[in-house]
Amino acid sequence: MIFPALSAVFAMAAAVVAGVTPAPAQSEATAPLRIMPVGDSITMGIGSATMSSYRIDLQNRLAAAGLNVDFVGSQSDGAPATADLDHEGHSGWTIAKIAGQVNDWLAISRPDAVLLQIGTNDMRTAAGSVGATDRLSALIDQISTAAPAADIFVAKITGTKSAGAGAQQKRTDAFNAKVPGIVAGKGARVHLVDQSTVKGIDIRDGLHPNDFGYTKMSWNWFQAMAPVYGFSTANPKPGNPYLATHAKFCHLVDADPGPGWTAYFDCRWYTKNQVARTTHGRTSKVWTWQTKRTVTRTRTVKVNGHYEKRAVTVSTWVSFDPNRHDR
Repeated sequence: MIFPALSAVFAMAAAVVAGVTPAPAQSEATAPLRIMPVGDSITMGIGSATMSSYRIDLQNRLAAAGLNVDFVGSQSDGAPATADLDHEGHSGWTIAKIAGQVNDWLAISRPDAVLLQIGTNDMRTAAGSVGATDRLSALIDQISTAAPAADIFVAKITGTKSAGAGAQQKRTDAFNAKVPGIVAGKGARVHLVDQSTVKGIDIRDGLHPNDFGYTKMSWNWFQAMAPVYGFSTANPKPGNPYLATHAKFCHLVDADPGPGWTAYFDCRWYTKNQVARTTHGRTSKVWTWQTKRTVTRTRTVKVNGHYEKRAVTVSTWVSFDPNRHDR
């Protein structure tokens, strides 16, 4: 038997004799954690201004927490070009399509962690949603078998802009309600991540988060990974986006513009306290996201010594309405 230290010496000597300069050995302790984001267009980054999805913000958070990471995958999207842009996000893909390719990705990239956010495209139709949780369960088993040493972080998927109102949101809610039970039965290396709170104002079009929604996704992955990899979230940089009082919630003019990009309509939103309603003689106040809008109102104005009603342009605060898609 040759001891490991002597084996390394002999290997280096053989390489020098052959005229090859050997690469320095990398210790297992300093090797980066290889993270593979897997999913559909949300993982790819559609909806974010730079196509970075949650990925670069998450990298920044993990680096600030002292974790050395390497994002892996066959795809590359986002900005800046010098960032680690690798991923396995594929626009329009369903759970079944991911299952058809994931074994090859795992064999090539050898991830230590898989961030799995998939199911949104299955929820787009009633027929597609049938059996989706069974397919998700089978996909988790497939990944666990192909990469038994990897930790798998499984998301309750993000919602839609019409939070709670649209048919797809209702299907999404039903899907998400079953995900915790699926994850609970998969063993110690499979972890639940709740991304379902990213919806409504967080959604740029009908389906994809805007940049602030992606920041919330990053925060949710970060929180779920902390106990697994033993880093602290006590003083995260940047901070918790759920505590923000103003943010850039950018939304498209159209509900579903199709291929291509539509200019942002407005991005500046703030939390404001407003009176909601009076119930049983008590007035309740709630915090809502609002922004300034220029609107046309009918006002009574004095013209040449008499009063008449005219349309005037005024600036006013308006609250986010998930049933409108022009904001």
